[in-house]
Amino acid sequence: MEAERDVFTAIADVNRRKILRLLADVDEMPLHELTAHFEMGRTAVSKHLAILKEAKLVTSRKVGRETRYQLNPKPLREVRNWVSFYEDFWQGRLAQLAVLLEKQKMSTLEGKIMNADVILDFQYTSSIEQVWKALTESDILEQWILANDFKPVVGHTFQFKSEPNEYWDGIIDGEVLEVDEPHKLSYIWASAGETTTVVWTLTEVSEGKTDLHFEMTGFSEETKATPGAIDGAVYSWTEFAKKLKTVLEK
Repeated sequence: MEAERDVFTAIADVNRRKILRLLADVDEMPLHELTAHFEMGRTAVSKHLAILKEAKLVTSRKVGRETRYQLNPKPLREVRNWVSFYEDFWQGRLAQLAVLLEKQKMSTLEGKIMNADVILDFQYTSSIEQVWKALTESDILEQWILANDFKPVVGHTFQFKSEPNEYWDGIIDGEVLEVDEPHKLSYIWASAGETTTVVWTLTEVSEGKTDLHFEMTGFSEETKATPGAIDGAVYSWTEFAKKLKTVLEK
């Protein structure tokens, strides 16, 4: 009587797993055909088959002088049950991780929204490269914001200039903080005693279509408490965005 071998021990060897895979594709296979799939000889293949037979994973029958081997998949149920347990275990853990990551994402987004004074989103039927050029090239910026000496170089200081009036000298001072072409641009926007930070984030949603996300942060508490001040900033940047659309469509 053959000693019964543990299924997990039997399938631990890569060659024995290959034998099982070969037998799974046919009704049966003789030793010489199995051996043809390996670099080892018949004796070594026979030893592996003996171990698989001890685990009842393989059966055999004599046909004349030839021994033919067949797969017996029933013992593999034990392996399937073991794997299923850990699949359920990890699916549960991954589900918990997904919930945790979503909570962190929402927390980050909420913090971002709370920290930003102005948040606007626009979509343009233009490539991300075209929108980036409109945000960073001085002559194009002049067409939808103001005359300027802007350069997309971190540390570069620049000015936007408009006609002065009795309330404002018409000058906006800035300094480039971050340049990640063509995805993100950030700079200081300082005017009339307020120093804020502008961040543009570009996302190509499809070929020839770009989402443009705008954030402006850093308004003083006094300004934020002044009725209409933040609304005025929203209005101004929305109007700028409309002009940008016109420029991009030229």
